[in-house]
Amino acid sequence: MASLSTELETLCEVLPELLDSMDAGILLTDIQGKIEFCNAAAKILLNTHQLEHLRSIPGGSVQKELVRAAIAAGQEDAVSRPQTGCVRWDHLLPVAEGDHKVLQIRTRLVERKQHKRRIFFIEDVSELRHAERILGGTRSVGFITDDPHMRDALELIEQVAATDASVIFQGESGSGKGLMVRLLHQQSNRSKKSLVEVNCAAIPDNLFEAEFFGSVRGAFTGAVTDRIGRFAAADGGTLFLDEVSELPKHHQAKLLKVLEDMRYEPVGSTKTHQVDVRVVAASNRNLKELVENGDFRSDLFYRLNVIPIRIPALRERPSDIMLLAEHFLKITTGGHKKRLGSAAKHLLLDYPWPGNVRELRNVMEYVAICSAGPEISDSDFPKDFLDRMHLGSAVTSSRSENDPEAIYDRESLLQLLDKHGGNRAAAARELGIDRVTLWRHLSRLGISGKEGSSHLGH
Repeated sequence: MASLSTELETLCEVLPELLDSMDAGILLTDIQGKIEFCNAAAKILLNTHQLEHLRSIPGGSVQKELVRAAIAAGQEDAVSRPQTGCVRWDHLLPVAEGDHKVLQIRTRLVERKQHKRRIFFIEDVSELRHAERILGGTRSVGFITDDPHMRDALELIEQVAATDASVIFQGESGSGKGLMVRLLHQQSNRSKKSLVEVNCAAIPDNLFEAEFFGSVRGAFTGAVTDRIGRFAAADGGTLFLDEVSELPKHHQAKLLKVLEDMRYEPVGSTKTHQVDVRVVAASNRNLKELVENGDFRSDLFYRLNVIPIRIPALRERPSDIMLLAEHFLKITTGGHKKRLGSAAKHLLLDYPWPGNVRELRNVMEYVAICSAGPEISDSDFPKDFLDRMHLGSAVTSSRSENDPEAIYDRESLLQLLDKHGGNRAAAARELGIDRVTLWRHLSRLGISGKEGSSHLGH
């Protein structure tokens, strides 16, 4: 008993330190809402050190929010008092004039020896809620976009996810094809099984069959044990053929044969195996052109190309550039305040982004870490990035007399959009520029998709 008592004393001594080390905020209150304990994270998340009662939490009334959330969750008694079940809701906490962060609060009533207390867990979900708003209600949280073509692609993924139809994603390297494939798998009926990725460009020519179909012991020199292939590993799940355009034609025929009936024989075996696999492919090359040039089998192309989804390059969706840049900046700095200056924003919008989202993320990580002050300027960008940009000529060109920003102010551009009923293509034609360039200028001037006309998103 003495040993148990000593252990309990030790636990009581280290428990506050342990709770203070957690990222989630923790509050313990009595049944009336008086705070008996709060950890360090709770004070940071709630932006106050004066925590004596739930009433002292900034923002709306936590006690009223608790009652409303309990009623909505069916966790209230006859007089609408929250019961012992877990209740959760979002609490808006003001952090600056006109701005707030979103805290998810979860709470449960605990009862020990007729003493009732309520424990609260608090987490900052501002980034998650921001992503959900951007996606306009789609389930594809994690893919941040404000581009209509990307939204169309996400909606198509939701439509086809529950089917077993073959899907092929085409787009430049770094544009997000791999993330799209993961979203498709996560939303499918196969999500509890494996998503197996094969980089078709990296498979040695002499190991193609062993890689895809597996091998048995003794099948070739070095085969000391049986080895399952990618098809067997993906059984019941999804097989992702990345860079499928790089497969040599003599291997394309072997792959097509298995895709037709989902039967194969491991190398060195005469036993036929049957699998249930959904096949998804991706390519950064135009497969249709490869078929026309005789570099890719037409029958394999049509077998894979049941649901084609094109991922636009980042330069084709300028509305996403600043959105993603700010997102990566927040992630890298851990939420600490760093902002993009005007020159940095111009640079990001003018750059063609040959490496797409992957390159943007790398650049934002660099400037977030290497910039000295709170505001990031164009001089904070890596030298090789500025060299690729040819900064001097690009800036001179973008400020030429033909630049619409030099001719039109914000109000004039809004009037032009209203004149064309929000039709960007028509407005761009009148300005003598393409639609993407118009998007860049609208972004620079802070004109959102909701301004200028109720039809601006058309």
